[in-house]
Amino acid sequence: MTESTLAAQLVRAREQHALIEELAAPDIPADAGAAYAIQHEVLRLMKAQIGAWKVGARTPSAPPSGAPIGSTLVHASPARLELASFFRVLIEMEIAFRFERALPARAEPYTRGEVLDALGGVAVTLEVVDSRFAQWPNLAPLAQLADSQNNGALIVGGFEPYNVVAPGFDFLAPRLELTLDGESIVPAAVGNPAGDPRELLVWFVNHCSHMGLAVEPFWTITAGTYTGAHRVEVPGLLRGSIDRIGEIELALV
Repeated sequence: MTESTLAAQLVRAREQHALIEELAAPDIPADAGAAYAIQHEVLRLMKAQIGAWKVGARTPSAPPSGAPIGSTLVHASPARLELASFFRVLIEMEIAFRFERALPARAEPYTRGEVLDALGGVAVTLEVVDSRFAQWPNLAPLAQLADSQNNGALIVGGFEPYNVVAPGFDFLAPRLELTLDGESIVPAAVGNPAGDPRELLVWFVNHCSHMGLAVEPFWTITAGTYTGAHRVEVPGLLRGSIDRIGEIELALV
């Protein structure tokens, strides 16, 4: 299976709601570059526009990774989605950002100061984690990266001005709540495995620039879970909030 064939398989899985039953070793992307190319090939084949991105890292010192999210998979809170429209549902609560202006692709890397100075808004998000592979999660990381880094959908709360929220805000362990049918599903320890999610944005902007993409101010960039991934197997109502940023709601029916 070539990379383009894998892209076609991923498109078929989405359009026909049919899992890819087996992924043999030759089917796995050769490297991260091939996986990122497949992400964009899937969008092209589906005639989808980018509405958001997800970025993350396993630790503050680990290499970040990311994936574009098609605009039809981005939903404003309060959202109502069918549980059966996914292969499986794991919910992650995150903080997302938008830039106040476009950041065009360029040869010179963007500095941390330039990236943070361009931030315009911050919001609460819920990511629906899903996979088009039956083998998931026992699957090569590069295959998961090609599959939109396991994104199923993104629910986005209202944006607050970044320059109002950021001073004094604890980006490492913010005060938050997340409930499923009124019962808390917040783990004992709250924190983003990447540390301060704003550090991921520097990688993200330069990742886009390297691919020749301008970072658009209407993109929502969600930047890693604070609550881990909570499996949801039956319909229910998720409600969450992050202190000083806002609230979010998702009904799975």
